[in-house]
Amino acid sequence: MVFLWSCASVPKETVLDILPPPPGQQNLPPSAIAVPEEVKTKTYTYFSYVAPEIMHDIEIGSPASLRRAASAIRRFNSGYEENDKVLLLVASGIMQMVWPQERVEWESPSVSSGTSYLGAINSAKNGIYDTSTGNVDFLSTALPSLVVINVSDVSPFFDMSETSLLKCLEMCPESVLAHYLLGVLYKKNFMIEKALVHFKDAALNSPECFQSNYMYAECLRNAGRITEAVEAVSFLVKKYPQNADALKLASYVHYDKGDFDSAETFVSRLLQQDPNDLGALLFRAKILMEKKDYIHAASLLDVYARQDSTSKDYLLLRAQVQMDWSRNVSASISTIETALKNYPDDRDIMLFAARLCSATNLPVAGNNVTWYAQAVLKKDPSDVAARQYAVEGFISEKKWNDAYNLSSALLSVSPKNSVLSANHIKICLALKKYDEAWNLASERYRGSPDDDAVVEQYVLVMVESGRSVQALTLINQLLGSASPHLKSFLFYERSFLQFSDDAILSDLRSSLMANPRNSDSLFRLYKIYFGKKDYRKAQYYLKQVVALNPNDHYYRSLNDELIILLK
Repeated sequence: MVFLWSCASVPKETVLDILPPPPGQQNLPPSAIAVPEEVKTKTYTYFSYVAPEIMHDIEIGSPASLRRAASAIRRFNSGYEENDKVLLLVASGIMQMVWPQERVEWESPSVSSGTSYLGAINSAKNGIYDTSTGNVDFLSTALPSLVVINVSDVSPFFDMSETSLLKCLEMCPESVLAHYLLGVLYKKNFMIEKALVHFKDAALNSPECFQSNYMYAECLRNAGRITEAVEAVSFLVKKYPQNADALKLASYVHYDKGDFDSAETFVSRLLQQDPNDLGALLFRAKILMEKKDYIHAASLLDVYARQDSTSKDYLLLRAQVQMDWSRNVSASISTIETALKNYPDDRDIMLFAARLCSATNLPVAGNNVTWYAQAVLKKDPSDVAARQYAVEGFISEKKWNDAYNLSSALLSVSPKNSVLSANHIKICLALKKYDEAWNLASERYRGSPDDDAVVEQYVLVMVESGRSVQALTLINQLLGSASPHLKSFLFYERSFLQFSDDAILSDLRSSLMANPRNSDSLFRLYKIYFGKKDYRKAQYYLKQVVALNPNDHYYRSLNDELIILLK
């Protein structure tokens, strides 16, 4: 490789005099300003005549240092030498590719001949990692790695780029450019923790730079370090209150934290700037769904559908609204079947299909919950959500031993998962593993004594495991202040602890007074009257059970048998 050398000779002291003094030395005379020894003694090739301090600023590569270097070159030269022009073009190339949020505030002069430096930048713009630069100095070593900004797959040149950028950090440990490019390289190679280290250094060394601080906050979110991400993104939106990317990231981070009010505030600010941002519109609908504000969420989905009614996220949210709010099971299934046609291998859609199957005991596109869970697990055997639905599939098929084995494995990994715990207790009761069910239910109750679902399962385990005195004491204690739904459940469970038919019937009727739609109480009344051969009363209660569970083939078959008996 042939390098161009400038014949210009410039007194180094003249260049030093026009550079901004280091922090804390602004008021000192030029002769008294301290210059770091490692900067003074650093050697260069093509840019050997350039003041080391200017080159150091270029190597740091932050927006502020690039501007400082360009300003120093412009102020010193009335007519640029070729090397000056190349250095200005290098600074422009770095600014445009790495820091797109920033403006290039200096002219970009034309050069008479090409150099490996500009060649590396042009190659990077075209998605090519240039291996012909020679790596003779910082820039020739670093510039080929600009390509990491433009490509999604960094694997073809990962090792070369990593080695080069680490070498750059040996030459200039405080280089924002090298830290940032390493962060991007690691992030695109799915090495999040390593990426975080370098994004953090880049952000600390360039607090004025939007992009380095943004990538640090985004990477914290990707690493699941949400508390730190909230702190980092708060700095961003405070410094850049109108920046759309900052507002969007802030909304995502607060959503991940579970702070849906703050998440909605940020996305609303984003929509005020651009009411036509369909992504933000859909995300606000998602936030409203989490807040159980289904009316406004459905309204936003209607607005979105005028522009796009086929996107994956739209179809998922629409199916969820139909399922959770309007209770229109057939419409929800129809929507998710459309999504399955458009996105047949999508994990999120298959998991929602699994959820529908599990909740309704109905097939979706001809398949059941187990089928969808297994389809996801074929791609990722460790997918916790899919394994959870596989457990629910085993439960629905009453394959209790299979359900127990898989549920036990899942709980060992996620012992605090409330859904897994609730399912495991159900499985243990079916297998009569009462001690295990009791230990788990007791632990859940100690942690959430005000959660109605937890209380219900705790009482259920007491009753089924023979702890009748404890169950009766707790039921009587809770009845006075229980919600209607919980009160209905408590009366139903107390009916199993009564010894006379009158007391049993009284509790079941009290259960229905608190919640007329309690299928368990209705079904138990059917069984009692069927046992007494009072088929008319039995049918009265069973018809209500069928109406509440129209898709349950077992209840419908019992009703058909009753119709025959009553003929």
